[in-house]
Amino acid sequence: MRKSFPLLLIFSVTFFCNCVMPSQNKNEKIVDSAPNVQRDTFHLLCQYWPLKDADHPTPKDVSFTNDDGIDMESGIVFITDSSVLENPAGEMTYGKFKLEGNTIHVNYDDGRKADYTIKRLHKDELILKRDENNHTSELTYKPTNTSWPDATKNPFSKENYSWSRKPKNSETDTQIKKRVKESVLFYKYYFDGFVNGGADNIVFKGLPDCLNWYQGGITIQSESKLDKKWANCFYSTDEAYKGRQMLQDVITQKYDWDVKETNWFKQTASVLQQIYNRM
Repeated sequence: MRKSFPLLLIFSVTFFCNCVMPSQNKNEKIVDSAPNVQRDTFHLLCQYWPLKDADHPTPKDVSFTNDDGIDMESGIVFITDSSVLENPAGEMTYGKFKLEGNTIHVNYDDGRKADYTIKRLHKDELILKRDENNHTSELTYKPTNTSWPDATKNPFSKENYSWSRKPKNSETDTQIKKRVKESVLFYKYYFDGFVNGGADNIVFKGLPDCLNWYQGGITIQSESKLDKKWANCFYSTDEAYKGRQMLQDVITQKYDWDVKETNWFKQTASVLQQIYNRM
């Protein structure tokens, strides 16, 4: 675990149990008769799926660390407004999808088209056969057990994730603050999704992040340990440090941690909303 900046938002009472029980899900099945399970398919599909394995992968299906030391993770997010984001923790490409039976037709914003055939859709796994440019790949995804019924509150929507796009020009303090504030809202929505889906584990790998997360507390990374991917969301390292300082200035304030709430995802989401409101 990365060393954190000392004494920031550490919860002062005893930490709660590490285990958050998942909610019951009646849709725990393999999709084998699409006309009868269309609604269940869409419901299960619309979440964040990190890529676990791939047969006959293309370069975009390979997770790696680039020359700048930034982790690029493969995966996919299907959003309830029928938009899709390929590789939310890597080289991102948005598009629109249409579900017809067992097939997901995707038109990406960069002009690419792909058809994904659902071979298995289950609470524990998603297997897709992708046909694109006369190339077929079989992709195996692991679930995050997330749910964002309202697409406007999905952290990976174009609007909510735009802060992670590196600007082409230097930004003013007001613009930097806006970028930092939107990153806080992103993680507020992110935690909400794990609450909504009944998840008992949360995934951060590959996502741009300058915070460290604990049950009952949040700390901010020091400049020397600042996540390179988060820093790369800014025009320069100096502007990233300035943004980090803006967040540090507000995160050191006192916040209301709900001591009666046993789900630390809910606790954290509430505090992130408070931080966002004060920026």
